[in-house]
Amino acid sequence: MMMQGLLAGAVRVAVLLGLALAAMPLLRRSSSATRRLVLALTMGGALVLPMVSAIVPAWHVEEPAAVSSLRGIVTTEPLVSPERAAVNPSSGDAAAHVVAPVDPRGSFDPAGLLVGVWALGALLVLARLVVGVVRTRGIVRRAAPARAWTLSAARAERATGLRVAVRMTGELDAPAVTGVLAPVVLVPRVSESWGDDRRCAVLLHELAHVRQRDCLALVVAQLACAVHWFDPLAWLVARRLRVERELAADDAVIAAGTRASSYAEDLVSIAEASAMPRVVPGGALGMAERSQLAARVSAIVSASRPRGPLTRVRAAFLVASLTAVVFVVACTSATPMKPDVATPAPSPLAAPAPVAPGSTIDTHAQAIAEEELDRTLGEWQGVAGTIVVLDPSTGEILANAGRAHGAPADVGIRSAYLTGSTMKAFTLAAALEEGVLSPSERIDCENGTWTEQGKVLHDNAPHGVLSVTEMMAVSSNIGFGKVADRLGGERLLRWQRAFHFGVAPALDGASAGAMPERIEDRTFAAAIAGIGEVVTASPLQVAAAYGVLANGGAYVPPTLTRRNGPAPREAIVKPETARAVTAILEAAVNSDQSTSTQARVRGVRVAGKTGTASWELPGGGEGVYASFVGFAPVEAPRYVILVGMEQPRDGGGGGQVAAPAFARVARRLLGH
Repeated sequence: MMMQGLLAGAVRVAVLLGLALAAMPLLRRSSSATRRLVLALTMGGALVLPMVSAIVPAWHVEEPAAVSSLRGIVTTEPLVSPERAAVNPSSGDAAAHVVAPVDPRGSFDPAGLLVGVWALGALLVLARLVVGVVRTRGIVRRAAPARAWTLSAARAERATGLRVAVRMTGELDAPAVTGVLAPVVLVPRVSESWGDDRRCAVLLHELAHVRQRDCLALVVAQLACAVHWFDPLAWLVARRLRVERELAADDAVIAAGTRASSYAEDLVSIAEASAMPRVVPGGALGMAERSQLAARVSAIVSASRPRGPLTRVRAAFLVASLTAVVFVVACTSATPMKPDVATPAPSPLAAPAPVAPGSTIDTHAQAIAEEELDRTLGEWQGVAGTIVVLDPSTGEILANAGRAHGAPADVGIRSAYLTGSTMKAFTLAAALEEGVLSPSERIDCENGTWTEQGKVLHDNAPHGVLSVTEMMAVSSNIGFGKVADRLGGERLLRWQRAFHFGVAPALDGASAGAMPERIEDRTFAAAIAGIGEVVTASPLQVAAAYGVLANGGAYVPPTLTRRNGPAPREAIVKPETARAVTAILEAAVNSDQSTSTQARVRGVRVAGKTGTASWELPGGGEGVYASFVGFAPVEAPRYVILVGMEQPRDGGGGGQVAAPAFARVARRLLGH
């Protein structure tokens, strides 16, 4: 009974959180202040819902057969040994043996274990909040009064009617606000050089948080996440609350008369002031979180965005509505269907299907991939996208998330795209294997324009003589075009096929992509093929090919079914070649000039490459595919991760669109 009560409480909270997330599309025409209040009240409701359920009377509703069938997943086996049950299976005593009491000293208590696991998780999340609050209080204590901000504070006070202490610290790189009862705005030392308009905009932003009591909402949300840490919906609502909270504060700045373009420039300048920004402690609200920057700037400069403040009447209505919803959910209890009613077998669509036995899909990795794909598609408004996660040593596909036009789709396996610059790693490997290039060599990149056989190849920026690592970092088309020209078309094509491009797919229904049937030696076509502009492949093929580098030169075929024995391994390149290419990819990621800087993961060695490919659409216009593929940690690769998106807004490239998503997925999978 205890376990049933715990599960019932978890389901009630999940229903409440799910309703809040479902309401977000319905409120898209409302202001961020409205959505922020709904989400904040929902987190508060999730925190108190278990207590409300314990004290209010229950309303029983009939439980459908499909829900009843889910119980088989969580019900434990009878606590009896096989030997006891088999004493006399034909007699009536067998049933008595099955249900007989078991000595509690030797019994397994699943409810107690469940409570213990929950308590451990809750304490860990709560400890993070406590550490954040303690760190923030220490920063406030060590900070000095910001006397340079006196006039700006007075100006903001006249505009808002709110007064707040402003203190300057060298421990933060961007402004933040903290304090539930006595709010304090913390500003970095670099702000001494800011103009009065920027300072005033910062204070208007932070005072909007104070007016909305966002520091209190932060604590409530973190407490709710601690209590319901096992529920991914709690973290989704908390993340969405964080986004809407900042958008609402930005709207308040614009509504106060600040020029949108100037404020957007100030926000970007503040966010990019430090190359490696320090993380704001969990007890404060940072103003310039880089992960939200693109979406916030787009919202700031939008002329049609509703920015009106939340009126008291509307706020009261929302509070009353959410309170009513909490009570309804708290009072509802399911009762199984009467046994005398014949019910058909549940449809396979009645509930989400669990991972099939023997499948390689890891539910944790899949959940992360799905969440980060939805986040990236939302930020960049792509028409299709995928995140594929492989275990390079076994070839097991741990996650395969895909969307096309807003609906789930197997983009990672069944679609093919131009590989773009991700192909340069294999062009480099082929050149090293054939001895036509050394890792220490330097190549003239012709200041951005190379003419060969009447054709012109361009780089995104002019470069002179570069090392191979520098060529990979800036993704020089000219440099790798010249490397491909040294190889010649025949050898290049042979090596691309060796990496399993353009060959029969390893999985049923997978796309094998396409390659030229023949490339003449030392032609411009070889240079184009070497930079990935005439080779198409599925995202899975590209990820599996990068698995060769992660595996020290061996190709392991990808699979969705767990293998009984050791995974087959096909030697493609020598181990020293794989190590050399990996070292160049890692160095390129860590280069300040790299297209892959946003793929970095603090404390983790990452090797990978961006890809941005374009093609002419049938009806006119240009198609774009932005991707990043890499593996981590370099010293003992556990994951190959590919992120790809079709048609991101503003023609975003792999470094802007896919690399940050790769970093988030890798960070979460590796626990960093």
